[in-house]
This record gives sequence, structure tokens and C-alpha cells, in this order.
Amino acid sequence: MLKKLIYTAIFTLSLLKAQAQAPELEATGDQIYCPGSEISIVEDFTLTNASGTAINAIYVQISSGYEQGRDFLRYNGSNTAITPSFTASSGKLQLSFPPTLSPAAIETAIKNVGYRSTNTNVSGIKEISITIGDANYLPSTGHYYKYFPDAGISWDAARAEAEKKDYYGLTGYLATITTPDEAQLAGKQSSGNGWLGGTDRETEGVWKWVTGPEGANGGLIFWNGGANGSTPNYANWNVNQPDNAHGGDGEDYLHVTAPSIGNPGSWNDLRLNGDPSGDYQPQGFVVEFGGMPNDPVLKIATSSQIRVAAVVSTTGDTRCGPGAVSLNAQGTGGELHWYDSATGGNLLFTGANFTTNINTTTTFFIAAEPAGCTSGNRRSVQALVLEPVNVAAQLDVFNCDEDGTPDGFTVFNLNTIAADISNSSSETVIFYTNRTDAENNDTTTRISSSDYDSSAGNTLYARTQNTNGCFGITRVNLEVSTTSFPSGFVYELANCDTDGAVDGYFDFDLNEATPAMLAQFPQGSNLSVSYYRTRDEALLNQNEIPLNNPYRNETADEQVVYVRVEDNSGNRCYGVGPHLRLQVLPVPEFEIFNEGRFCSTAASYTLETINAQGSYSYEWRDEQGILLSTESFVVVTTPGIYTVSAGNGACVSETQQIEVIASEAATLSTENIEVTSEGEFNTVRIINSANLGQGDYEFALGDELGPYRDEPLFERVTPGFKTLFVRDKNGCGISSIEIPILGFPKYFTPNNDGYHDTWEPLGLSTQDYSAVSITIFDRYGKLLKALYGFGESWDGTTRNRALPSDDYWYRVELTDLDGVVTRFNGHFTLKR
Repeated sequence: MLKKLIYTAIFTLSLLKAQAQAPELEATGDQIYCPGSEISIVEDFTLTNASGTAINAIYVQISSGYEQGRDFLRYNGSNTAITPSFTASSGKLQLSFPPTLSPAAIETAIKNVGYRSTNTNVSGIKEISITIGDANYLPSTGHYYKYFPDAGISWDAARAEAEKKDYYGLTGYLATITTPDEAQLAGKQSSGNGWLGGTDRETEGVWKWVTGPEGANGGLIFWNGGANGSTPNYANWNVNQPDNAHGGDGEDYLHVTAPSIGNPGSWNDLRLNGDPSGDYQPQGFVVEFGGMPNDPVLKIATSSQIRVAAVVSTTGDTRCGPGAVSLNAQGTGGELHWYDSATGGNLLFTGANFTTNINTTTTFFIAAEPAGCTSGNRRSVQALVLEPVNVAAQLDVFNCDEDGTPDGFTVFNLNTIAADISNSSSETVIFYTNRTDAENNDTTTRISSSDYDSSAGNTLYARTQNTNGCFGITRVNLEVSTTSFPSGFVYELANCDTDGAVDGYFDFDLNEATPAMLAQFPQGSNLSVSYYRTRDEALLNQNEIPLNNPYRNETADEQVVYVRVEDNSGNRCYGVGPHLRLQVLPVPEFEIFNEGRFCSTAASYTLETINAQGSYSYEWRDEQGILLSTESFVVVTTPGIYTVSAGNGACVSETQQIEVIASEAATLSTENIEVTSEGEFNTVRIINSANLGQGDYEFALGDELGPYRDEPLFERVTPGFKTLFVRDKNGCGISSIEIPILGFPKYFTPNNDGYHDTWEPLGLSTQDYSAVSITIFDRYGKLLKALYGFGESWDGTTRNRALPSDDYWYRVELTDLDGVVTRFNGHFTLKR
């Protein structure tokens, strides 16, 4: 303990003499860091202590660019007199030792301090400060920062206390933070939350630095407004700050927020005394030393920096097809290393410009690293190999001199030539008159029209370009042939208009004319024949009529088609002209008068043709193909299918068919009629309809005029006597039959208006029943009326007294013709 007190006394005395006797530190070091490794913080370090000032500790701190939990400082020396202690929150390594330790030993100790990062993607610059005092030193400002704990101290008191502080002769003041490095060191890397030298008590919302050098001349504004305000230089407010939460009480003073609130090291606004407890109670204040008038010039701190080299830009390369590519990169520090893999792999090249040969698209990786390092952060650079354009270097194209001027020049269709050069939908062919313009893709000199007259030049250059921008150049030689068809040659294709629509149009197979066209030229030649609608299309080899489908003439009755014959092996034209005539010959047109149906009572039936469009010969035949008549009519005596056709010498009409059907009126009987009851409604159906007769029948119920239906079924039929009508569709008569449909009315209205005045069974027929008995009761079971015999009814009275509106009940017993008794019970309503 005594030894410790002596050390402390010596250190205190040294501080009192700091201005005259302060040691001087000097470090050199601007090194490139290899990620994953450890590196000395300095390249060299000297300590000059001419006055022999006692030093019992030296402090090494990552004062800028510090990543807590990823950046570390470590003492790697072997001097047992030195005790290292690293504080992760501040990024500071303290080396403690006896004040008797020599400057040379301290120098060796600093040279044995290493820096390392566990972040595989570490980046940026790490500023390393070295000082003999415990205050945090920031090389970028040359100032020192120290936190003084003092729970509950007011802002005014903290300001006064800060100005009393002295650090090796430097005057203290509440810290003024004007850069992110200062905010990091004096906030996040400080040991606690406390007051800073900013306030807006002069003007609400106008925040100024009012202490230190920035406080001179009325202060330096660093914020205007509330939480959504703005800064003219730098501010580090916490989330949604400043918020002036206490309004009239004035949160007018700047404070480093408690570490547990929002972003560590950021700011909030508090009242003069803050809160009496909790996260918003001031716990101290941050004092800054440096920059004040009359401050001494000190060298008690020095710094070095460790940089992580980085690739700042890359340029890939693109080429068409395999070959050489050139890649480029720019970096900050170190060497540029090119690899073939994102990790590991092979080092391919060192330098900014990398040239290599590739066959396919390849991704390379570039890293900026110190020599011998392979763990830097790699960026991908792609060398893209695009699909090339493969076209012939030269193409000879022949065309016929059939433009009416036999001068050895004619018009060529460049679209057709383009199709010969490339048939890929992803490639575009553009023509130029010279190679240079084709290679440079000069849009001002390209040939814009698809029709090119060879009198303007018989050599063209075709640039074939795909969607990737790759291209190839083809020299196109234009040659004109004078070979032609024999003078006046025309071949005719004639067809009868038998396609179902006699309109002068027909589908022709143009392949049928090809042998006749080829026969006009020397045999054994490798020729092809193509067909066109117009002379210009044939000359330009444009809009060829496809031969894989029939061609329908486009002018009625007759059309001239242009023919082009050329050499398959060399595109040499042999002849072009109007050498094919298509003719559509008319076919006989007529109609059949009668529909072909007669009643079974008729002895014969006459079929005849009408509306004939000419004088024709006819053939009527029966189902066995026997010829019945050559006239325009025929008399038949039996049902069957008959056909007729007509001829005009060149063409025969399509055969028309007519069916003669015998028919008769229906034969009806009650055995063929079925009535079924479904509650208050009934269904009437004809069964065994084949027994009705040989006819085509339709059915109606209740009205001879219909409506008629094809289905012999009627549903939801009310009780009563109904008449069923059966009509032959061929006009051979209407049959009818009355159908009794048994039922009992649900109500009756005995008011003598002629409608529903009595209640009686409906559809009760003596054809079905031999006896009937009906008894009617009131709701209490009292017998009111008994009816016996067919045709009796109840008028709503008993003993000549009219009964009131009410519900009444009935019991019916029916005896059929076989003596079988059927009983019905129900009720109905009497309405008055």
C-alpha cells in the first residue's frame, strides 16, 4: 500500500509540472491489415522523457472506427512488470507498470501491442491513439475527452466543474461534439452518460455549442427545430429527439443518453437538473481538453493507423464468342489480387489490369490485400461471353431480269436475302453499300428500303446482329439471269366448283402445276418452283404462296398466278412470269321441291327439281343405286332414300339426298295412357308410344291448337276431364281422347256466380268405377251430407240451411269395375 501511495504521489507531482516537464510520444505507422490476422499497432514508437517524469501507465485506444466485440488490442510482450487490461466498451488497452520502468522498456511494450479483428468483412481505417494519460485521445482533433461521474449534477454545475478541470495544463470545458469520430469516442466509447456543452435555452429549438472554442462569439448552432429538425453541420440525436418532453419546464440541455436507451452514445434533451432518478437522471459530464487559448503544446499522445485495403471499382468485359477479355479494378492500398473463387481458390494475377482467355462466361474475384495476404474481402468481376453470330462471309444471289428492261439489272428483295443469311428470330440483318459502314453500324448510311435496284451497285454488305449486340458481316454479290420461260407459255389448272358453295372460288393444289413448269427447262437441273400473287412479289421473291396448304383463288372464276423458277444450289433465277391460270368451272345448281313425306293413304309421291340454273341431265336413283329417272322429276310409291344429281357436260353437281317417309294419324286408347297422382297435382303420360302408329307425333293437352310438345308427358295436371291431342308432324291428322283425372277440390264458393258453386269429385268416370259413396262432416265429426251416384254434388247447405265459411271433411268410397273398394279421406274449405 505504501508503495502504491508513493507511486500516486510521484504521478500527481508530475501532473503539476506537466507543462514544463511532460514526456513526448511519437509513433509511426500506416499499415495495411490482412483480415483474420494480428498486426502490431505501430511500425515504430519513441518515448522521450528528458525531465524524468514518473509514468506508471500508458493507454492504447482504438479511437476511430472501433467495432465493439470485433476489434481487440492485446499486449504480446514478455515483460512481467507490465500489467495489461483491455476494456471492450471503450476499446482501450491500459498497460500499467512501476514508475521506474525505463522509456526503452515502455517503447518495447508499445511495439508489442497487437490489433486484430474477428470481422471477416472488416473495412475502413482504425485510428490507434497512444497516450500517457487516462483521457481518451482523438487524433483527428488532437483533443482529449474524459468522463467525470457525478450523479444528479445539474447542467450549470457540470459546466462550472468542467471549466475547473486541467489536463496536463489544458483547460477543460463541457465537450462540444462536431464530428462522428468525436461522438463515437466521447459517447459510445465513454464510460457513462452525462452532460455536453449544448443548449437551446436562449431560443427554443435553436441548439448551440456554448462551451469551449465553439462557445466563443455567441456559440455555434448545430441544430434547428425538434425531432424532425436539421443540422447545419453535425448532430447525433437519439431516436425522436429532441422532444422537449416537459414543455414549459424546458428540456434545454444536451445530454449523452443512458446506454440502455436507443442508440448508444447518442443525445437527448433534459431539464436543467434532469430527472431525480432513472435513465434520465444525469450521472456525470464529459470534459474536453484542447483548443482553448493559451493551452500548451503537448506531445503526451500520438497515433498510428491501420487501414483495410478495399476494392473501390471494377470493370468487367464482354466479348462475342471465346477469346481474350480484359478486366480492371481500382483499390485503396495493398495489392490487387485476382482469384478464380470467392474463397480459397487460385491466385491468378496481381495488378490492376487482368487479361486472360476464356471460352464461356466466367466470374473472377478481386481483393485489395497486403502482399502475402489472401483473406481480404473479394468482389466478383464478370467476363461475359455472348452468343456469337455465325454467318457466311460471302453470298451470291441471282434474280431474273424480268422487270421489263433487258439491261442486266433488276430489283432484289433484301428481306429474302436476309432470310438466306440468317433464319434466327433473335438476329437482325441490315444492309450497307460498303463494309466500313456495316462494321460501324452507321445508321445514316444503311439501306432502308427492302427493294433494292442492282443498277445502284451489285455488291452489298449485310450486318447480321443478335440481341446481345454481336454481329457478323456478309458480302452479298448480286447477279442477274436472262434465262426465261418460252414465250406465251401458260399452264391451266381447272376444277369444278364442288366445294359446297357455288361461288367461283375453289381450293387448288398448286403442286399439280409444278411438273409442267419444270418441263420448260433443261432436265436434270436442281430447280425449285414457287408461286406468287403479283409480278413484283415474284421478282422480289416476296410473300410466296405456301404449298403445304391448298390455295383458294382470290378473284372469282379465274386468276393468273405468277411463277418463279430458280436454281436450288445457287439462288440463280431461271424464269419469272404469269405462267399459271386457275379456273373454277361452274357446277349445276338446283333444288328439290318436295320434302319427301306422304300419308299412308296416298298411292304415290312425286319428287322434282326446281330453280335449275341451266339445262342439265339428271339421274334419280333409289337406295340400291337403281336408276329411276333421267328427267327433272320422279314418281315413287314406297318410302325410302332417293338421290339426284345433275350434269352439264364438264361438271357434275354434288348428289342431293331426300328421304321419303310414310306417315299416318295416331290411334289412341286408354290402355296407352297412364295417370299418376302426386298430391294435388297429377302426371299424364303416354306409354307404349310405338303403338300409336307410323308417324312422327307431337302432343298437346286441353287445346287442339296447342302448344304441342315432342315429349308425351304432362306434369302438374289439375283434376277433371282432360282431352289429349296427338298431331302427326307430317300433316296426316290429329287424334284425341278424353282422360278422366280423379281429384277433389280444395275449396268451393257457393255464391251463385257460376264459378265453383258446388263441391263434387273431379274426373270421376263410370268407365273406371261402378259405385260411389261420399259423406261430408264438420270439424266436430257431425255428418252434414251424403252423396251417392255419379254426378251428385254439395251446395254448402244442410236441411236447407247455408253453412258458414269453414273447413269441412270428407270420406269417399269408390268401387271399381272389378269390385275393389278404394277409400279417400281429406278436407276442403267453404268460402262465402
